[in-house]
Amino acid sequence: MTANEHLQSEQSRAELRKAQVLDAATGCFRVHGFHNTSMAQISKAAGMSVGHIYHYFENKEAIISSIVDRELQYLLTICQRIRDKSGGGDLLHAATDAHFVIHETQNNQDASLMLEIIAEAARNPAVAQIVQAADKKATGFFTELIQDGLRFRGISLQDKDIDGPLEIINAVCEGFSVRLIRNPRMDLAAVIDSLHRTLEFIIEELIAKSPAASGKR
Repeated sequence: MTANEHLQSEQSRAELRKAQVLDAATGCFRVHGFHNTSMAQISKAAGMSVGHIYHYFENKEAIISSIVDRELQYLLTICQRIRDKSGGGDLLHAATDAHFVIHETQNNQDASLMLEIIAEAARNPAVAQIVQAADKKATGFFTELIQDGLRFRGISLQDKDIDGPLEIINAVCEGFSVRLIRNPRMDLAAVIDSLHRTLEFIIEELIAKSPAASGKR
């Protein structure tokens, strides 16, 4: 084995170990909550010593950071799925598909975990910084998606014009995750139409800000 191959092997082994710790920590956080989970519990779940875990993660906040990064990658995947759904056509139409939104919300296994992390962010400044930095990146992903959708329709807007409507879309989608926890027997078929019309209305209000729309008034 060459030195380069040995290095790659070591890096792969380290990534597997980190993933092992993340999976263990995720399970512990779901059961006990972030605040009540100890490194000893994570160590037991991961099947490795606490000292070995500290070799990969400085503290629980560092583990949180990696979990949040994983959520960011999931959101980036969502953006790509929307692009794929559009088939190179109307991105905004694809993005307001309520069936898609509900399906992704139901199948996001980290949704409840992210609520736990957000709760910790409310009392832990270090976690708050991690969450807020990730939110800024995620906002960038979706702003780019919306801008591409607007350009497809021949509409030009500044990013600042998108900020408000995007915050409302985020509030609706994140709030939907909470509602599914509060009311797991929700009649999804009954809310699909309302969700679709709500998302479409937000996009229509956004488009109404464009110079082209203003000129028609």
